[in-house]
Amino acid sequence: MLSKLKERLFGKPPIERHHEFFGRIVFMGGDKAEPNDYWESEQPVSVLINAGLAGPGSPQVEFYRGCIADLDELFRQCWPIFEPDFELWTGKAFTGKWRDDFELMSIELPVDGDVSNDWSVCYFVDAANHYFTASFKRGLPRYNTIDG
Repeated sequence: MLSKLKERLFGKPPIERHHEFFGRIVFMGGDKAEPNDYWESEQPVSVLINAGLAGPGSPQVEFYRGCIADLDELFRQCWPIFEPDFELWTGKAFTGKWRDDFELMSIELPVDGDVSNDWSVCYFVDAANHYFTASFKRGLPRYNTIDG
């Protein structure tokens, strides 16, 4: 009875699981499957994993490993989308040393770890005091969302 009362007052507690690679993961979705359901995991950066209740699969683990294995390459993929906004938002020229201005905050993993599905990478840009998020479509960076 007390659990039903708590559920009515505060809603259902989030679904949490232990994943063999990601550790503690928390489901951000409802009881019914929706296309925008995802899991969250706190690694050295926040990881948003586009997956239903079944949770992340090994292709998503491999996608994440590939991203963090070469952070310079990950940034290089995002830079074409960030470049037009960087000087405008920071008031300074880019030095070419991305770690001087950008702090990796999160990686959104695509459905099935497939690079051709939508995914994104978010950095905090201290000089701008804003977040820059590169959104990828069909494997290519398509647009930058600032604080989005």
